[in-house]
Amino acid sequence: MGEWEPMKGDHTRRARWLAWLMLAALLVHGPVGAGAEEPLQPEVAEYPAENYEPGPGWPEGWTPPPPPEGMSEQMRAEVEKVLADHPDMYDRYDWWVWDPLPAWTQEYPWYWEEDWVGCGTTLHVYAYPTPDTQLITRVFGRSFVVSRLHMAKCRYEPIKSITAARELSEEEKLAEGRGIEYEYWMDKSHPGLGRDYGYRHNGSPDEIFVFLNFGNASSQFDTPAYLDTTVNRVRVPIRFISEMMGADVAWDQDGRRVTIHFPAVTREVMKVVPAPGYDYPDLIHPESYLPDPYRYVLERITVSTAERTFVLTIDHPVAVVDGQEVPLDAPPVIRNDRTMVPLRFIAEQMGAKVYWVGAQPIYRLDDGTMSGRYQVHIFTPFFPLYEYPSWYLENRAVRY
Repeated sequence: MGEWEPMKGDHTRRARWLAWLMLAALLVHGPVGAGAEEPLQPEVAEYPAENYEPGPGWPEGWTPPPPPEGMSEQMRAEVEKVLADHPDMYDRYDWWVWDPLPAWTQEYPWYWEEDWVGCGTTLHVYAYPTPDTQLITRVFGRSFVVSRLHMAKCRYEPIKSITAARELSEEEKLAEGRGIEYEYWMDKSHPGLGRDYGYRHNGSPDEIFVFLNFGNASSQFDTPAYLDTTVNRVRVPIRFISEMMGADVAWDQDGRRVTIHFPAVTREVMKVVPAPGYDYPDLIHPESYLPDPYRYVLERITVSTAERTFVLTIDHPVAVVDGQEVPLDAPPVIRNDRTMVPLRFIAEQMGAKVYWVGAQPIYRLDDGTMSGRYQVHIFTPFFPLYEYPSWYLENRAVRY
């Protein structure tokens, strides 16, 4: 019994010590109830070491700048404005200084920059090291190019790569020129609509996003396009056909008929043609929206579309196309005092390709989430990549 009593006392003290530890943890972390959730924390983006080419070292007499003691007044003003403008999204911010420093800071002079990222209801503000490329050029006569991604949700973003600048080879110059020319002809195929691949747009059956040659057409609709679930077809306002697809439209009130006239069009355009050894599926990277200019050439060709006339009667399942009756599975209707016509029928009659994206999203965003729901993508014969519009659309959307 004499040896048992001290052991019993040790157990009692240990139990009291553990109880105090648990109480302290509860006071620090707050109550843990049935509905409590851990706050979201950003991940740290990591890149392979080969992304950072060897640097020139530190200039003589240069020393690393000390970590900032707090955010700058300029960043504080920016963050407070974000909090004030978006009280439904964010209710607080915190501050963090990048630590430990990345290995490349031993080979480059650098300075502190600031940025912030939203995660949950918190703005995470942080200072991170950035190579001082101007100092390197001034002291060593060498130029380096720095890349970095921005504003990815729930992710701290350091410098992604550091590469020594060099003159482009002739092959690279030609490829860069092809890429610029492709984008010019792509934008020219949807004048006035602005470039928009649709990867951030999530529509609904009552508001379908419509894109024409990667231009956001639905942004100019006075009545949203919608999915008629009775026939599983998308209807668009007649204004889209007349103003954006180049048609003349006449309305017969007595007969409740709409006549759509597409004039004959002939244009010289640049077309994307795979370079020897490649095919169209090789051109589009699965995480990008542009073809690889090293894998194609541009050819100037003449594209013509024929004159066509459509006569559609409201709620009537038959259209008259160039004088011939053609059955419709989605007749035109009146909705919100607007004439809504079947998009697929008219667009494909004009030689366009139409892709439907339903409830399942097709685009992966930087934060790993998926986006792009309830969309229609239309590509006309004048689009430079008409023969194979997009890796995403060919493989994930439904062409009908």
